[in-house]
Amino acid sequence: MELSHSLLAYIIANSAVVVASLVQTSTGMGFAMIAAPLLALISLEFVPGPMLFVNLFLSLFMLGDGRSHVERREIATLCPTILIGTLIGAAILARVPTDSLAILFASLILLAVAVSLFAKAQPMTTRNLSICGVAVGAMGSTSGIPGAPLVIMYQNEPLEKTRPTMALVFTFSYITSLVALTYAGAFNLKLAMDGLMLLPGLLIGFGIGRWARRYMTQAMGRILMLSIASIGAVLLLIKSAMG
Repeated sequence: MELSHSLLAYIIANSAVVVASLVQTSTGMGFAMIAAPLLALISLEFVPGPMLFVNLFLSLFMLGDGRSHVERREIATLCPTILIGTLIGAAILARVPTDSLAILFASLILLAVAVSLFAKAQPMTTRNLSICGVAVGAMGSTSGIPGAPLVIMYQNEPLEKTRPTMALVFTFSYITSLVALTYAGAFNLKLAMDGLMLLPGLLIGFGIGRWARRYMTQAMGRILMLSIASIGAVLLLIKSAMG
């Protein structure tokens, strides 16, 4: 099958994925917030489908690393509501004109940054987890950025719990989003190949991230994630405005 992009585009895209994978592996979150704006700057075809597809592998790797610390009660509430949100997000994405996608992605990224910066941590009640799950599913399938609502819920939780629990949540979210995107005509075999072409960067970032865990604090990862996401989103808006 013929590749969609030039070799240079894949090299640059893999470089973005290395950074995103490193941050998520070491802190439990951050891949989509970092990768989405950078990949969208290279080509909108990389988001959300290919990015979700390659990030599915990272979530599975991280889940295998610490599955004994997964909070099953929270998962039991999040997963059904994520499915509801995914269906809502896929319906929205199917109705957005192609020439407006860049603005949609950039706006959702900046919204996610604002939520991550200003929203206070919420108690782990069934109600809050359900609202979080719907938001995760909707943002995941529209922009490939399901993590912002989870940042609110888990920002003060210990990393030993956060990494594997969020990995399982992301795994479920990515699978349901990819199924919904396929049904909506926004993901296919060609886009899956684009995702696989990003796998080298993901594996490199995962390896470095496992080593960096001893040095990377949640605060450091958060600063990296929000800084890169904000700059990337603003550049994407400028690029869209310039045509």
